[in-house]
Amino acid sequence: MIAKQGSRLVLSGAMTMQTVNALLAEAVTLLTDAELEMDLGQVTEVDSAAVSLLFEWLRLAHGRKASLTFANMPATLVSLVSLYGVDGIIPHRTH
Repeated sequence: MIAKQGSRLVLSGAMTMQTVNALLAEAVTLLTDAELEMDLGQVTEVDSAAVSLLFEWLRLAHGRKASLTFANMPATLVSLVSLYGVDGIIPHRTH
């Protein structure tokens, strides 16, 4: 589930193969601001599909000429991003 709080999107729950399609569909209507931050601090579970979802969100934002940054990525997601060697491509920070 994604909640919009101004230019901040807060995702809660799982980012897994079972949920990524719904999360992508939900984000399509929410990625509307020129600068957005996606807070992943309430994500409870991730798998490799989460990395693909991050790239799809970035592609969508770029197509809308928006910037998207990820905040509070769970350690398991940071590990996957690093394992795949894309940590320099995924804009993220911790708060």
